[in-house]
Amino acid sequence: MKGLSKMFYMAPMVCIISTASSQEPVNVDVWIASYDTVWQTVNEHHYDSTFGGLDWNEIHDRYYDHVAKVKDDDGFIEIANKMLAELQLSHYAVFNVQKMAAGGSPLISEGSIGLDIRLLDEKAVVTTVIPDFPAAEIGVKRGYIIESIDGVTVEQIIAEAESSTLPIYNERKKLSSIADKICARFYGDVGIPVSMTYLDGSNTLQGISFTRYQRTGRTIIDESLPPFYVDFDARTIEDDIGYVSFSAFIPPVDERFTEFVDTMVNMRGLIIDIRGNPGGMHVVGEAIVAKLLQKETLFSVFRYRDRTEEVVVKPSGKTFDGPVVVMIDVMNGSASERFSGCIQSIGRAVVIGERSPGSVGPSDVKKLPNGASFMYLTSQSLTPDGTVLEGHGVIPDIVVSLDRHALLEGRDTQLEHAVEYIKNVAH
Repeated sequence: MKGLSKMFYMAPMVCIISTASSQEPVNVDVWIASYDTVWQTVNEHHYDSTFGGLDWNEIHDRYYDHVAKVKDDDGFIEIANKMLAELQLSHYAVFNVQKMAAGGSPLISEGSIGLDIRLLDEKAVVTTVIPDFPAAEIGVKRGYIIESIDGVTVEQIIAEAESSTLPIYNERKKLSSIADKICARFYGDVGIPVSMTYLDGSNTLQGISFTRYQRTGRTIIDESLPPFYVDFDARTIEDDIGYVSFSAFIPPVDERFTEFVDTMVNMRGLIIDIRGNPGGMHVVGEAIVAKLLQKETLFSVFRYRDRTEEVVVKPSGKTFDGPVVVMIDVMNGSASERFSGCIQSIGRAVVIGERSPGSVGPSDVKKLPNGASFMYLTSQSLTPDGTVLEGHGVIPDIVVSLDRHALLEGRDTQLEHAVEYIKNVAH
């Protein structure tokens, strides 16, 4: 499904594209065939025929002999990903679907304890506590610092993430990947017990245990794919400012956003909070933008090896013409970065928050001879003004970081700046 573009580190988005099953041990010929498939796919489809100045043939030969010496699929995957890491780009990875699915997933896991975190000063600080979920019921608050989950310390999780063979091409992506691995442990099967230690507002170590609750927001895109769990929140906050937040660019987010805009005729301004949103379908972002435009507009550009495609968006029905703020952070990726970067480029929204990593597709996935899956870039994503988003990310117009002390006081500094901006510009 080419429309579901997302970087490799969003495990569920990878899992839904392929249904490869675990394989019995295979012989070296199959690993070599799989390796050659990976190399040849990049050779044929990479948007840059010069591979950024790399000698792609030399890279093939350098890792080829290592493939012949691997003992199992994990060894093959490690070598293949080391080769792909030479490209220093997102959306390139070989992976085992079942192992990816076995870990917790904000997109496809049925159960959750209702927490989200960000790395602040190298600490796993709670930034979101969802009402009516175990963490909220037990009394976990924003600003608390997670020390361990199920007996595994945050330091251990960080060390594991830093030792990964997957390509980490800038510090922002590193922070995002570490936070992803911590957050994944909050998700899994419903009813499974989770233990956790944390430092409370007085920096006193606390220990708790709870079971994951069933999540809402279940949606099925296609019968061949597993269900998604997409969080969506739309309401008015102070001074008739509209606030919309959603966890992925996946239907029915576009429909619900349209319904909100159609009914909120007197909004003073609109805040679109996509912090932590890992991506999804580009067409969902285009449908959202269509409710914010007053004329046909060039929204984005995709550069392929043999052509360039321009994406033009037309206004859809009743549109909102007031001030718009898009909130982002280091946990954004793919379609969410394309959305925020392009809507900023056309001057339709002010972006507030922290610079995103620059992990932007679109991508495709194929099954390899050994049963593993391979994700690869199909084009380069640009904003209308020509900014390449991959590696560069989206730089906010107003840079604001979260602050633990403010969180402990119940304040979201990034949201405060978004509200203040709209108050200052709206009439």
